[in-house]
Amino acid sequence: MNTKKITRIAFYAVIYSVLTMVLYPISYGPIQVRISEFLTLFPFLDPLAVPGLFLGCFVANIFSPIGWIDMIFGSLCTLIAAYLTRKMPNVYLAPLPPILVNAFGVSLYLHLFFDLPYILNVFYIGIGEAIATYIIGLPIVLYILKSPQLKKYFE
Repeated sequence: MNTKKITRIAFYAVIYSVLTMVLYPISYGPIQVRISEFLTLFPFLDPLAVPGLFLGCFVANIFSPIGWIDMIFGSLCTLIAAYLTRKMPNVYLAPLPPILVNAFGVSLYLHLFFDLPYILNVFYIGIGEAIATYIIGLPIVLYILKSPQLKKYFE
């Protein structure tokens, strides 16, 4: 792997983790809008975003109130969502994997480890993910796709 690829992976990891930690009050817990999740659409543009987001989520979750549980399971949810986003046939479907994987996956481990209400958490986390991906992320990705100068960076 060359230096340029490592740098791009690190870029995604740093942006994700810093945004999550700076916005700590709204980034953790069952009712959250993790703004950094807008980056989960970037695998649609760049395959290097997949490992970068996984690493960024892992680092951000070091500071999670639930510690190792979020580090392992939250990061795996992000990895799965990022991989599936990469496989989406069009940009308008790209937000679905992060929304669905996190809503159902994170809610599952919150329920199993902390006996939190599963269906209610699916709803809360799904809404937070939809805000981060469809309302914040999708307009950014669409702008990148329409800008030859920006799109060039992701090729």
